[in-house]
Amino acid sequence: MQQAVRTEGRDWLRCRACDAVFPEGRATTDGWHYACPDCGESGLGDGLKRIER
Repeated sequence: MQQAVRTEGRDWLRCRACDAVFPEGRATTDGWHYACPDCGESGLGDGLKRIER
């Protein structure tokens, strides 16, 4: 069974690898593991960072 992916989230994230900007909900399906939906870079603080919108 496939999990639903939220397209909106509380915070916005920016990928350090490809510079994509997206809502937090697009980067996770379980609320614990995060990855860029465009390039797959992962990890809050490592590959992804929270930004002000």
